Amino acid sequence: MVFRIGSLIMYRTDDGAMWLAADESTVITLTVTMNRLLSFLLARRGQVVARDEILENVWDVYGLRSSNNTLNKYISEIRKQFVAFGLHDECITTIPRIGFMFSSDVDVQIIQESTNTTLANVANNAEVGESKSKNHKGINYFYSVLVITLSLVVVLMSLLVREKTHLLDENNPIEKLSTYHLFDFKNCPVYTTQKNTDSLSENKKDIFIKMVTKEGLSCLPGTVFLYQVSESYLYGKEGRVFINRCTTNSDGFISCLNYYWNGYEQSQ
Repeated sequence: MVFRIGSLIMYRTDDGAMWLAADESTVITLTVTMNRLLSFLLARRGQVVARDEILENVWDVYGLRSSNNTLNKYISEIRKQFVAFGLHDECITTIPRIGFMFSSDVDVQIIQESTNTTLANVANNAEVGESKSKNHKGINYFYSVLVITLSLVVVLMSLLVREKTHLLDENNPIEKLSTYHLFDFKNCPVYTTQKNTDSLSENKKDIFIKMVTKEGLSCLPGTVFLYQVSESYLYGKEGRVFINRCTTNSDGFISCLNYYWNGYEQSQ
């Protein structure tokens, strides 16, 4: 579903894409949890939603740990993105000691709607999903993360090998996975698969530098890094960090090593 918010911003719930209505090149992608939170509040636009209800439907149902502090940080990030896109109206209102509300004073229009889907259906689906997933959320979340991680490694390495060795036929309709240059660690490029806000990118850089320094991962000539970090870890909670370190020469890839940390929690 695609929304136009405040006549300025386009927002697609399917993948968390957000961009200026007048300039599609400004597109950014919200994190999975941030996207889930914003779509949840939009589905209840004009209604006061209790903190506990938000935490349960946006985090707990998916087997994620959460707190009021975590919720506040995500709300703050969404507000910052609205302001960055020029929308200064108070879209998400804080209701003291109760929760939050997406303001009905802000103009919101549905531009593209899935078949038989309305805002009311989105709200109902969230409630139905909650009851269906509680019994198996832990198992489903573990296997989902495992499958996504393994798939990501295979696809990214395939694309990089093809690019470096010039084996990719441009006429071959292979679906490409977008990667984004995060920064250069010393002289080695670091790539991620998701384009985030400036504040999240800076946090990702700090975590990457901390992990490679702690584990003694060196930047040698021809080294390329692929890097992913879970949203929970970005916000100071227990989470996962994945770093793929590849060494290349003029002929292509020499070797790649994967580093995966599970259950780490940032120092507060």
